[in-house]
Amino acid sequence: MKQITTILAILILFLFPFLTNAQGGKMTTTLKGELANAQKDFFLLKHQGRADTVKFGKDDKFEVLIEQNTGNYFMLEHGRQALEIYLLPADEFSISLNATNFTDAKNLTGASAPYCQYLLNKQKDDKTDNFKLQPFKTGVLDPSILYNKRDSIRMARIALLTKASSDQKFIKAFTTFEQKSFDYQMGLELINYKNNAAKNGVTNFPENFTQFTSKLNLDDEEMAFNHYFRQFALNEISEKALTKYYQGTDKQVIRYFEFFLDVICDKIKSEKVKSILISDMMPQVAKDAGVADMRPFVSKLEKCSSDQKLIASVKKLADQNLAIYPGQPAPNAAFYDANGNKSKISDYKGKVLYIDTWATWCGPCKREIPHLKKLEEEFHGKNVVFISVSTDKDINAWKSFIAKEQMGGLQLHQSDNFEETISKLYLVNSIPRFIIIDESGKIVSADGPRPSSGEEIRNLLNGLLAD
Repeated sequence: MKQITTILAILILFLFPFLTNAQGGKMTTTLKGELANAQKDFFLLKHQGRADTVKFGKDDKFEVLIEQNTGNYFMLEHGRQALEIYLLPADEFSISLNATNFTDAKNLTGASAPYCQYLLNKQKDDKTDNFKLQPFKTGVLDPSILYNKRDSIRMARIALLTKASSDQKFIKAFTTFEQKSFDYQMGLELINYKNNAAKNGVTNFPENFTQFTSKLNLDDEEMAFNHYFRQFALNEISEKALTKYYQGTDKQVIRYFEFFLDVICDKIKSEKVKSILISDMMPQVAKDAGVADMRPFVSKLEKCSSDQKLIASVKKLADQNLAIYPGQPAPNAAFYDANGNKSKISDYKGKVLYIDTWATWCGPCKREIPHLKKLEEEFHGKNVVFISVSTDKDINAWKSFIAKEQMGGLQLHQSDNFEETISKLYLVNSIPRFIIIDESGKIVSADGPRPSSGEEIRNLLNGLLAD
């Protein structure tokens, strides 16, 4: 049974809905076809950071209605297969796909067919020897030879585009976009090669490296959703942010992302491009910044961007950490010991707490144990309580381990009630995690220095005891 889907409500990737401009009187393009050997009953149709699920019936056929006034790129994805297409407005485009290999696409019909066939041929060409290049392996090619080879590939792609455009009478917007994409792809590969080569001691690069990348426009709104443009821009910005980060003394990861934001706001004027690049950056912020205080980051964002939806999404992420910022009252997580005796963080108020969140199956956790034991010995008799909180699911494994290893300090297991666990209240999504609480019961750090950090943790604990 054929199913028709109209693209109206679109799922925005990650957390950031933005840049949806309402336009009246749009024309309708029809995308239809069949997907043989389908692994699922749907495929994804992606466009400008958005993704729509398109379902089809048992006959493997699908039909999608798309409202658009201009030609647009779309990506069809099913399993590990992906195919880029270009659809003209008011067209009826049909294609036959095989889920085992999208490059075997057949029966392309409609005014968009020549554009899609060109993109299909380009995808096939990228797998041939004429277009293959491994520029990131230093020692294989020196920088000058690499540049010339890479530029020859760009020129060969432009030649194929020019011929196809002449034969098929492609619209100017398509050919301009394609040529720019070739430029940004080369720029990205040059940057990646340069960064990798520098790590291997190569410091001298030909002037044409810089000349080529410096001419690429980071404010190009037309290319804003292009993969190569975005990756090139993010790499360019990252390089400048890292320079600022390493010149500074504060090595918290969140500082790097603040510098990253500074560079974006300084170098890019387009609100559209800024929103896209900041949104691209945010998954990495969420992953790497951990429980850092994001208030300075949010403050910078509010000064830099006018995208209120983006700002609201970042604030939501920052608010998740609010309860465990330094100086906040420590959330009252609950525990029990090997004999089942229960306690809470509030029971230890008046002491400096150094809490190790760990598990018996965690290799990095176990490597910290010798350092932790030494730290405990050095602070024995002082107003510091060392608490190891296991997150093990296998309680017997935990009990056996602490007995065998003769673990010091307080050996506790987090509560069986998830709502009062240290994992939930302190946003512990990776271990080991070391939490420091002062004598007044306020958080010093929800992601503190490890025992193996040496003088860093010793100076911090001594400073708390001296206050």
